[in-house]
Amino acid sequence: MSSEKKKIVIVGAGISGMTAGIYALDNDFEVEIYEKHFVAGGQCTGWNRNNVYIDGCAHWIVGTNKNSEFHDIWLHLGAFNQNTKIYPTEYFNKVDVNGKIVTLYSDVDTLKEEFLRVAPEDKKMINRFIRAIKAYRNIKVPIHKPIDHLNIFELISYGFSMLPVVPYLLKYMHVSVEEFANKFKSIYLRELFLRVMENDYNVHSLLYIMQALSKQDAGMVEGGSRMMANNIKNNFISRGGKVFLNNEVDHILIENDKAKGIVLKNGKVVYADYVIASCDAYHTVNKLLQGKYQDKYYESRFNNKKDNPLQQCFQLSFKVKKDMNPYPKMMNIKIKDYKIADLIIDNISIRNHAFDNVLYKDSVALTVMLKVNENVYDYLKSLTKEKYNEEKEKFGLAIKEEIKQYYEIDEKDIELIDVTTPLTYERYTNAYRGSYMSFLTTKNVKGLMRIGLIKNLNNFVMSGQWIMAPGGLPIAIFTGKHAICRICKNEKKKFKELDK
Repeated sequence: MSSEKKKIVIVGAGISGMTAGIYALDNDFEVEIYEKHFVAGGQCTGWNRNNVYIDGCAHWIVGTNKNSEFHDIWLHLGAFNQNTKIYPTEYFNKVDVNGKIVTLYSDVDTLKEEFLRVAPEDKKMINRFIRAIKAYRNIKVPIHKPIDHLNIFELISYGFSMLPVVPYLLKYMHVSVEEFANKFKSIYLRELFLRVMENDYNVHSLLYIMQALSKQDAGMVEGGSRMMANNIKNNFISRGGKVFLNNEVDHILIENDKAKGIVLKNGKVVYADYVIASCDAYHTVNKLLQGKYQDKYYESRFNNKKDNPLQQCFQLSFKVKKDMNPYPKMMNIKIKDYKIADLIIDNISIRNHAFDNVLYKDSVALTVMLKVNENVYDYLKSLTKEKYNEEKEKFGLAIKEEIKQYYEIDEKDIELIDVTTPLTYERYTNAYRGSYMSFLTTKNVKGLMRIGLIKNLNNFVMSGQWIMAPGGLPIAIFTGKHAICRICKNEKKKFKELDK
């Protein structure tokens, strides 16, 4: 038997691709990653404008608690280490409702006290909400290996661990955030729920976030997203992996229904024993696989836009010279109605990054992430470059005025420095119609759940946010790990799990 290492080529140097790369090295494969952008990290990134760092990804990182099932994976990847400072997320958001501040605290006891202070008339619903958060703490993600790789005893154990949350999963599986909010009598609590999450989101998503926050397992890593991505890339390279930036893949090379490598945009062919696509699902199926291997599941989701809306957004970034340390990390405020395409925006959540002493000294970044819809994408796409830039600036300046007034910032001390749109995500990461995560899970559909294999195509695996809802960094890392589990199984070799 030949001792020559099998070669894996990975499309995309985002967090999932680099995770797959590190676990592939653990399991004695030769690994190369090809990335279209000039930096690694995919959507886990940050950049500088006017000498200020803008974080384009992590609001918090699930897995910062040392007892978390994700913590050892982050350490193994090298994203951060035991000495890295983790800033606690004391609350999900603060919401200004008619001058009264209501806080969605992370700690369930503090949260209950806050809600009862604001809305004693909603005691019954408040208690239900708190019980649901506690029950959701029992949700387990099969991070060690794919669920279809579990043996009967592991499946039974996994099922039993989930029993406390099953009644709540059944109770809320067809309840939207808007419907849940309207169960409360208090205008303050209704407004809070309607303004912290997308209204048509399944309420499961909110409960999952809250359970992570309640376990102190969603902290903010000092140094931000770009630092984490660079740490993982450097770890991968130091262990013998190769990353080729500015090398966009045109399509997967396939012979007799078997992936044999990749063809780059420049025409270069790279041969491999396995190919992993760690990128957008639509791009993978329709571009990389050239539409020859359609996946009916994805196709049905993309075609049913009503029940499977995409997650698209603007991010507006501002440089502020005022000391923002006394102000909240997150604050949602009402604004004058702003219309773009058919979407009316009447509130914004302002993220204050002053807490990170490594990144910010004399000036600080305030960022506003605003969810939009596909009509906004189509509108922006229809504009000339000049009109597009004008629209961005007009929008950014309008939001700047709202922030300036709310925080009483002098005109000379606040500056609009960047506006990203769905077209930005599309341009840099090939994200389908600029969607920064996978489908938004509504009350009418089950959450996205794929195993990452394409029917009738061998030696090819997918990983990343489009494998499981709702996407995000936790999904990225364990689907990258699972991709190597699948390849090891195909090779009939035991998967080495060195993160334990």
